[in-house]
Amino acid sequence: MKKRKKLIIVIVLVILAVAVAGIKYAGTMKDKIKAVKAETVTGKSLVKSITVSGVIEPNDSQEIFLSPAQKVLQVYKNENQEVVKGDKLIKLDTTDLEYSLRKGRISLELSQKELERIQNNENSNTKVTLENAITQAEINLGSAKLKHEEMARKYERNEKLYESGFISKEELSELNMALKDLENNVENSKIVLQNSRVALEDFLDNENDIFRQTKQIEMAKTDLENLNKNIADSTVKSNISGIIVKSDAQFDKFPNQGDKIVINDLSQYKLNVKVGQYDAVHLRKNQTATIKIKGLDKEYKGKISKIAQTAVLDITNTGSETKIDVEITLDNPDENIKVGYEADADIILDERQNTTAVGFESIMTDEEGKRYIFVAEDNIVKKRYIQTGLESDFDIEIVSGIKTGETYITNPTPELKEGDVVYVNGGM
Repeated sequence: MKKRKKLIIVIVLVILAVAVAGIKYAGTMKDKIKAVKAETVTGKSLVKSITVSGVIEPNDSQEIFLSPAQKVLQVYKNENQEVVKGDKLIKLDTTDLEYSLRKGRISLELSQKELERIQNNENSNTKVTLENAITQAEINLGSAKLKHEEMARKYERNEKLYESGFISKEELSELNMALKDLENNVENSKIVLQNSRVALEDFLDNENDIFRQTKQIEMAKTDLENLNKNIADSTVKSNISGIIVKSDAQFDKFPNQGDKIVINDLSQYKLNVKVGQYDAVHLRKNQTATIKIKGLDKEYKGKISKIAQTAVLDITNTGSETKIDVEITLDNPDENIKVGYEADADIILDERQNTTAVGFESIMTDEEGKRYIFVAEDNIVKKRYIQTGLESDFDIEIVSGIKTGETYITNPTPELKEGDVVYVNGGM
């Protein structure tokens, strides 16, 4: 009986010793096992896109600046009205132009008669006629100089107004063009005067007289053509079909400097954006885009309709970047869209459907720059070198190295290595 009790005690002690040893061993092994998170590789849809910003613009636009020198005699179309190409918009006063046209025709007729006289050598009063021509040329030159000086002073005043921001560059440009026209008038008057003096000196030289008179007639005809064109242009017409979004023309009034008529073709809307070179190299016509108008919840679809052939250097306060002008045409515009609205566009550069992909954070790179990923096979870490493809904002395509259905570690640490024992998501 005593022997049996001793045997039982010994057995119990052995069991206790084994249990204690097992607990210690298990605690040691648990310290060596690392906890990781893992996912099963599945097919994903990847989209690589960029977001750019721009301003909504019409399909086409026409700006007509009105001359302060011509009064508006009639208004055919008003602001917010639709027009088609060729429609009359306004008629400007042509009284002064028609008066100049009549004078020009008389002058041309006289010049032609004079040419006939020279050619026939029948006029004995050639010298008197040429002297009168000099007098008239001197009067014309004096008048041209006065007009030029007056415009030069006006331009100088407006140049200061432009520098102060009171008038636009276009307005200053119009005055500059007018100043140059008057400068040309002075030069033309000088030429006419010089020609008249030469004609008087050489009036006996019949051939030179004929040549000069012929050129004088050509100049007169050119002036008449210009006057006829200006009269025709005084009935202002639309060059595009669209809507008059701005009209400063008022019946029986002279326009102010800078007044204009603006027509927008709203048959389509465009979003013009600038895209950096590194993204622009991936752009192609007809690539799709999602447009978001700032302040509106609705999304609009669009396609790239134009890519500039030349890059430009975009300089800002923070530096410079080479960019390309890109035009996106909206597919489904509605009444909420207005020209001038700011908008963002998400342009899809590339996409993959149901492709093998993993999260960026699971990708590791060795010292040679090769990419690899860790997989968990029976809770043992294995290294897999991979080839990657399309990259989206969060995922990256795996071309080779891992297959759909395998389990990969999503949060590898720098200490994790091949052969480590791990437990996934808190369990073995």
